[in-house]
Amino acid sequence: MTRKERLAAAAVRAGRDMVRAAAEHGIDSATTRLAAAVADRATTAAEAAGCTAADYAHARRTA
Repeated sequence: MTRKERLAAAAVRAGRDMVRAAAEHGIDSATTRLAAAVADRATTAAEAAGCTAADYAHARRTA
C-alpha cells in the first residue's frame, strides 16, 4: 500500500468515525467535535499527498 493509499484510507476511516460519533453523541458533542478535527487533519494530509477522487473511492471500497 502506497503512502497516498494509506492517507486516503485514514481519511475515509476518520470521516466514518465522525459520522458515527455524531449519530451516537449528537452533532454538538465534544466527541463529535474531536472526531471532526481528526477527520479534518486526515483529509488535509491526504490532499497534501495528492490523493484524488479515485484514491478515496478505492479506500471506501477496501476500508
